[in-house]
Amino acid sequence: MPPVREPALYGGIELGGTKTLVAIGDAAGGFRARITLPTAAPAVLLPQIGAFLADHAAEGALAGLGVGAFGPIVIDQAASDYGRLLETNKPGWSGFDLVGALRNVSSAPIKLVTDVAAAGIGEARLGALRGVALGLYLTIGTGIGGAVLHHGLPLPALLHPEIGHIPLLRQADDASPSTCRFHAHCAEGLAAGPAIAARFGRSLNHFSSDGVEQGLVAEYLGQLVATLVLTLSPHRIVIGGGVGSAPGLIPAVEAAMLRQLAGYGGAATATGYLCPPTLAGDAGIVGALCCAADAPLAMAA
Repeated sequence: MPPVREPALYGGIELGGTKTLVAIGDAAGGFRARITLPTAAPAVLLPQIGAFLADHAAEGALAGLGVGAFGPIVIDQAASDYGRLLETNKPGWSGFDLVGALRNVSSAPIKLVTDVAAAGIGEARLGALRGVALGLYLTIGTGIGGAVLHHGLPLPALLHPEIGHIPLLRQADDASPSTCRFHAHCAEGLAAGPAIAARFGRSLNHFSSDGVEQGLVAEYLGQLVATLVLTLSPHRIVIGGGVGSAPGLIPAVEAAMLRQLAGYGGAATATGYLCPPTLAGDAGIVGALCCAADAPLAMAA
């Protein structure tokens, strides 16, 4: 009787603006071990990632390493600066060679996508975007990011979508400065977590779902989503992230989107068109493990 082969082990990394998740698991997103680390400076974080991978998988044992990283970051393997972050709001990370640093701590082949694309891939394979031809995943947390997925794969692009930096029209009574150092009135600068904290002094979870605080944030996000409906016409939009999970926010965003569309947009008016992620906070790290299973093929391409 032939010996039973152990399933391949993969590593997954979700590098977010505030926290980083690292996991060892299988190609279906099942976990063997996982850890959450603060997204500190690279000189602090990378050795912690390397130590975790070394502790939970023998040297060379990982069949692939999937990485979902905040950006902007070069994800085109053919580019000379592949795997390097561009100018970013995150102190200490601009210009950092992420893929090069990871190759120093793991010998596994690497598949790199954005953090929001990893979450979108997780939802496309195992969650709310499963079976959806053209899906959009938005994460609203420390920043705002988006991924456009066609049959479960991110669309190829010059860089990657920077949905959080789409400009919005300010509400007439909103004089709070943008928290984005690049743009005075982009979605991220007006409605991401730091913008909410700067404007109201607390996170959105501290306010009632029918209060003016959530109403303002929902109005901005409704503008953003309506723009995406009109430009991309996706079959479904999933909204995740810490801000996105605030009670009552998604229905409020949907109402604001419909006001913006003013009867236009067709199927976007259907109930459930905007929805939360099925995998909740695990969407990104599950998607990273799914990407890890594709890493050997990506390296061979």
